[in-house]
Amino acid sequence: MATIQNVRLQIGEASTPDRKTVTVSYRVCFSSCEALAGTVFIEKVVLRGDDPIWDDNLITLRNTCTRAQSGCVDRTLRTTVSRSQLDEDPDTIIFGWVIGDVDEIYANISLTPFNPSGDERNSNVVSGHFGPAGN
Repeated sequence: MATIQNVRLQIGEASTPDRKTVTVSYRVCFSSCEALAGTVFIEKVVLRGDDPIWDDNLITLRNTCTRAQSGCVDRTLRTTVSRSQLDEDPDTIIFGWVIGDVDEIYANISLTPFNPSGDERNSNVVSGHFGPAGN
């Protein structure tokens, strides 16, 4: 079974005041059977807002397929995002006074085994007389 370890989120300053640099680092370890089989996983990294009732998905940083390999792989994702994407608890402004509400953000990493599935679609319907009445 694939495991995810040492997940760490850092949010720092960026080159402009309206943006932040987000860095997510983690380790993915695959079992020897998964590596031998070349098992494919959907690897997804999502920033989420931590709230009492339910947590909101703020932004997806990675959503891609990855093939299992022997041992462990260290990953680091670094990107720049707008501050508004991280503003999961909006501030209140009353008569020009800003009351800041603290934003609580965490990174969620998931590995889901990829299960291939087929697809089926129908074409448009063509009407006509294709039997004896069409002669």
